[in-house]
Amino acid sequence: MALIKCFDKRVGITYVYESESYYDKEKHQSRSRRKLVGKIDPETGEIIPTGRKGRPSKNPSPKAEAGSDLDYQKLYEKISEESAQKDEMIARLERQLFETKELFQKYKDAVEKVSGMLASLK
Repeated sequence: MALIKCFDKRVGITYVYESESYYDKEKHQSRSRRKLVGKIDPETGEIIPTGRKGRPSKNPSPKAEAGSDLDYQKLYEKISEESAQKDEMIARLERQLFETKELFQKYKDAVEKVSGMLASLK
């Protein structure tokens, strides 16, 4: 196994991969597998692990944060307010649907009445 360093020009980060060579019997060629190990810190030159096991946490856990109860309270209030607004919108749309159904029924009745009159004239 070997460590391979690849520089990404787009973001300016050097990534480190672990390369493993193996022989592919079907193609009769040697191949390699690469696995991302981490990226190199430009200041210290150390490898910073990435991936599920080694990635450093960007956001500390909510329990470790001081005042996290306030954040949850604000979030709860915001969700409650949005929920109330959506409930009002649903009620308004249901009223509009009911009014539209009533209007449709009136038009349907009028069309049946007119078609009945036309049938009686023939």
